[in-house]
Amino acid sequence: MSRLPRLLRTIAPWVGYPFAFLCAFLFFAYLTFPYDRVRDWLVQEVEQPADATGRRHASGLELEIVDLSPSWLTGVDATGVRLVQRPTDPDDHAMEIILDHVHARASLLSLLMGDADLSYEAELAGGTIEGEYADSEGTLHVTADLSGLQLRRIGLLRGTVGIPVTGTASGHVDLTLAEEVSQTAGEIQLNIADLRLGDGHAKLALPGMGDGLTIDEVHAGDLAVTVHATNGLAQIERLSAHGADAELDGSGTLQLLRPMRMSRLDLMLRLHFLDAYKEKSDRTRALFSLLELNPAMRPARTSDGALQYRVTGSLGSRISATAAGRAPAPGTRAQAPGANTPTPMR
Repeated sequence: MSRLPRLLRTIAPWVGYPFAFLCAFLFFAYLTFPYDRVRDWLVQEVEQPADATGRRHASGLELEIVDLSPSWLTGVDATGVRLVQRPTDPDDHAMEIILDHVHARASLLSLLMGDADLSYEAELAGGTIEGEYADSEGTLHVTADLSGLQLRRIGLLRGTVGIPVTGTASGHVDLTLAEEVSQTAGEIQLNIADLRLGDGHAKLALPGMGDGLTIDEVHAGDLAVTVHATNGLAQIERLSAHGADAELDGSGTLQLLRPMRMSRLDLMLRLHFLDAYKEKSDRTRALFSLLELNPAMRPARTSDGALQYRVTGSLGSRISATAAGRAPAPGTRAQAPGANTPTPMR
């Protein structure tokens, strides 16, 4: 029994001192790690990513991070994150996303294996988005749970639609993008409560209407979106909102490609204003009188008086809307254009 304590006293300095040094080193390295340089590196990788040859090129994105700090050993906290996509067309608006706070934590095992596997949580627009991101061996898997997002506070929507959009968004995303088309699958469930368009002040740009027309607030009700993806093709199975002022319906496809910005959208949208809205005020009556007389709007008008457009383009570039008043209404076709011939994943 006396030999064991003597042995411990002998080996303790050889084990204890190196262990204490390692703990102290990790502790002070954690406190003094140059996160400002990490922030600058992240900005560079987003704004000037390197290609396969090592040359850097402009991505069209601008990233700002007010502060980047550690969160335990494998996590980081970022505050004041602002991501802006500069428009390729001078007449378009820049698309902006502002995140109040972002927390991300990487898996140590994935880092050792050279993969990217992290969990994240972001606070934005009065709500939260949390989920996981994993990129391994040519397969990208993303999950996200959305809760309480206030659409009015998302500048991306205002820049895209051109008028204020309000409502509260929630939903779930579970999507896998793989190099093998057969392995690409997932689903998206999105709900927007009390969707409203316009505010009676902002102007909506319309063909042949000069600077646009002021739109009284449109109550579109609750919007529900259901997307199911398989074999590289995401089918928009449901896109509908029926409110007191208008009814919105849509269907189509999203061809999933890597990188995601190359994915192509093919969507048919139908907007039907109800008589209660058309007779809501002198402004709305004048608005629909002008729309009836505007020849540029006639190709979009359906037989029952709704407006119908086909929205196409890639997610990373310009998305355009084409009048399609004579096309079948959304959901009446068995498959949207291109559903039979999915493009190979890149």
